[in-house]
Amino acid sequence: MLALERGTIIKQGHHTLKVALASMSPYSLAMNNLGFQTVYRLFNEHPRVRCERVFEFGHPGSERYGNWLSVESGARPQDFDVLAASLSYEQECLRLPAFLQAAGLPLYAADRWKGMPLVFSGGAVITSNPEPVAPFIDVCGIGDAEILVREFIRLWLEGTASSWDRERLLLELAAGAGFYVPAFYQRDSKGEFSPPATEKGNERIPSVIVKQTAELEQEPAHSIVVSTSTHFAGMYLVEVARGCRWGCRFCLVCSINRPYRTVGADRVTRLLEERPAETRSIGLVGPNLCDHPELELIVSRVAEMGLRLGTSSLRFDTVNERLLQGLRACKVRTVTLAPETASQSLLASIGKRCDTARLLEVVSMVGKMGFQQLKLYYMVCLPGEEEADRLAIAEQISRIRARLPEKLRLKISLNPFIPKAQTAFQDEPMAEASLIKAAIRQVRRSLAASGVQGVRLQVGAVAESLAQAAI
Repeated sequence: MLALERGTIIKQGHHTLKVALASMSPYSLAMNNLGFQTVYRLFNEHPRVRCERVFEFGHPGSERYGNWLSVESGARPQDFDVLAASLSYEQECLRLPAFLQAAGLPLYAADRWKGMPLVFSGGAVITSNPEPVAPFIDVCGIGDAEILVREFIRLWLEGTASSWDRERLLLELAAGAGFYVPAFYQRDSKGEFSPPATEKGNERIPSVIVKQTAELEQEPAHSIVVSTSTHFAGMYLVEVARGCRWGCRFCLVCSINRPYRTVGADRVTRLLEERPAETRSIGLVGPNLCDHPELELIVSRVAEMGLRLGTSSLRFDTVNERLLQGLRACKVRTVTLAPETASQSLLASIGKRCDTARLLEVVSMVGKMGFQQLKLYYMVCLPGEEEADRLAIAEQISRIRARLPEKLRLKISLNPFIPKAQTAFQDEPMAEASLIKAAIRQVRRSLAASGVQGVRLQVGAVAESLAQAAI
């Protein structure tokens, strides 16, 4: 695995703080996560800290399955001072107990004692709603790692120099900005928070944890390690924007990553120039790239460097012909758009005020420019959705297919709406499994009845969606 990497950080000798950065997702996915890579960089940039990445090796049923080991040295989780668990997706929470068990730790934080590694967790799931995993975590970081990791290191080193015990360290963290230490809080029978437990006797612990927000321009997130054994093989990733200015009512990114921040074209260019020399594939990361005021300039510079570009999904009402031409010059093969629904009234109700006629205009441009694939994201069972709205999805897909060349592949991702904590729709109900399956069948049958050809419909497992909503 190490032989396929460029940029691996190997630190030897004695270090005051040893961190195991564990991903609950496989290596191939985790190493394309800029949040995970950023935490790896932030810990290791301090001379007194060594951070190694830990994954579960092997496959279910194999002899090695269940072994969580460090990539850098092969060390076990229990050999470190801190277990930093990155939780970016709800399903990753389901892997946390197996990781804690492999580390030899009691599942519940309250059952741990002096000498055991401290469990520190962050990521989108934690910032959104840490409560499902709060009983198992010693310290939760709320907000951006660029601030939280450095403050965690500062307090750990101060505590080491001052011989703080475990409780004192947790108390100092809880008193700091952005750290939620569940042990210092209590809930009533309804699950509501009350002020910090009085028996702890420290009024410095805040009743409200303030999310920490970093200035993105100063140090944009980018790949530290580039590997050919990841999902985006050999791709160097650069975050060009964080947050979103649109505020769709179902979207977690809009709610937990405010305010919207961008990285200037000159800063992005410098990062691209510093990439590993053999890397020829670039990924621009951001929730809606078209909102970036200098996106076309960035794309043109990527083209001048002769690099292949990959992008995340684009908001179709902000796409224009110049941008598509720039993407083609960067050898982009797939354009990804997120219509969400084909109903104009439903789009308005979910906060996505787009004109469906504009989608067809953009599709026509994509069809004329020689792209190889168009991928579209749709949702069913949205709040207020009716049968006619689902039939409209199939009808829209048929109209889209008719505007595309036969050789261009059309891929549709169809998934149910999942209410997310911190969003405007957090209290909306999740549809029952039977209704979700019926809605998906309805779209399938309507597509089949229309006789449309050359459409690949991809549907996620309904059980996984329901588990995500429950978490």
